[in-house]
Amino acid sequence: MSTVNLLSRIESSLPFLSDTDKRLADYIMKNPADVVSMSTKALAKASDVSEAAVIRFAKKIDMDGYTDLKLQLSADLAADKNFPTPTDIKKSDSTHDIYKKLAAFTVASIESTAKTLDPVALEQAVNLIHQAAINGKKIYLNGLGTSSILAKEMQVKLMRLGIQSIFYDDPHLRLESLTLIGEGDIFICFTALGKSEANQQYIQLAHDRGADILLITQFGNHKLAEKATVTLFTSITENNLRLISQTSFTVQSIIIDALFMGLATKDYEKIKQEVVETKAIFSEMGYYTK
Repeated sequence: MSTVNLLSRIESSLPFLSDTDKRLADYIMKNPADVVSMSTKALAKASDVSEAAVIRFAKKIDMDGYTDLKLQLSADLAADKNFPTPTDIKKSDSTHDIYKKLAAFTVASIESTAKTLDPVALEQAVNLIHQAAINGKKIYLNGLGTSSILAKEMQVKLMRLGIQSIFYDDPHLRLESLTLIGEGDIFICFTALGKSEANQQYIQLAHDRGADILLITQFGNHKLAEKATVTLFTSITENNLRLISQTSFTVQSIIIDALFMGLATKDYEKIKQEVVETKAIFSEMGYYTK
């Protein structure tokens, strides 16, 4: 684990934390070197929280306990890496300066997500989709706002593998189609914070109907993940101004590619032949220049 992973996990969790946990998280992010040598009691006093809150917080960010948190933080500091954030952008920055900072943040988020993603959960996600496809079950896709583009991207990727999926831009049609979901079907939901009431309603409906749920969301969104069969956590920060939604989009798009390639390797030779045949058809119809 690196600084990128641990500190970004804490930062990613901010939208889902209580005021007490936010005070603690803020102190750790601002004073990581000091925290390494602090006792539970000292950290609790410095951040104005209870000692029990310190222990609970460590569990919330997937540490075994406060001692584990300090050990990870110590290792991170020894690696001497700093996690860039959009808050580093200043009014005096040129557009090129802003680009470099956003690019650094995006790269750090990609690296952090690679460490945050559970390899077992990723394989489970691929197997869920694969089993639904070979068993003739329905696959429903969902995303609101920018996330709807991700749902469409996933639909195209599945289509290229010969896997049909269901997605409607219109939320009423999406809900109407979802009333037909059943056991063995899959509901795949892309969301950063998961705070939209519609997302929560869709997931609850799929859950009540006995469908499997694949959730791709930001680390810390454990409440929504409770109803999911498999959750793939990203490690980035979505602030209230949504200034960096593109970073969230980019990271989740890479996850889509990983799922696509994971599914493709299930029958690699067949997929490779289909790609050759598809290119030949496009060429015959004049879509490619000679």
